[in-house]
Amino acid sequence: MATRSRGRPSTGVREAVIASAQRVLAESGIARLSTKEIAARAGVAESSIFYHFGDRMGLLQAVIQHQLRPFKDLLADTPVTDLRADLIALLATLEDFFVSALPVMAAVQSDAELRAVYRERSRDLDLGPHRAVDGVVAYLSARGVAAEDLRAPALLLVGAAHQRALQRQLSPPDALVELPSPDVIVEVVLPLFEMGS
Repeated sequence: MATRSRGRPSTGVREAVIASAQRVLAESGIARLSTKEIAARAGVAESSIFYHFGDRMGLLQAVIQHQLRPFKDLLADTPVTDLRADLIALLATLEDFFVSALPVMAAVQSDAELRAVYRERSRDLDLGPHRAVDGVVAYLSARGVAAEDLRAPALLLVGAAHQRALQRQLSPPDALVELPSPDVIVEVVLPLFEMGS
């Protein structure tokens, strides 16, 4: 491990700490998720983690927010007239988010203290898995998609992306072939929608 000089990293403390936390989680999971380890990798004082994030859960929330940027950017994009292409891009973006977020989710689930803090904050701040479904509903609505209930097909899309991400993280690479491709998933879901007027 390369040693870094003390002081503010050139990329900024928050960014360096988030990047270090992501690396620790990806490499070692919760086993080495300590503020001391993250601070050492980021080249910052351990106290700066608490200053910027409050606690470990605040840090994990910041990591998730960082990982959500591509999804939020996609939601903010101007609608394209090709719903099929939009849905394939949506599935790919969601799947990539879940691949990067799974270590954070596992860390929270495997630590009783983090799990309790997460439950409290998710209730108070309206955080949690339902927000992905809400985002997809908004995405579909912005594209003029109509359905009797947009939440059901949104849940199907989020669930498919999550399952594909789990398979990418936990199964041998050739096992991914067993799952339907994003193209096939979109072809199955498309008949659930009618383009609004």
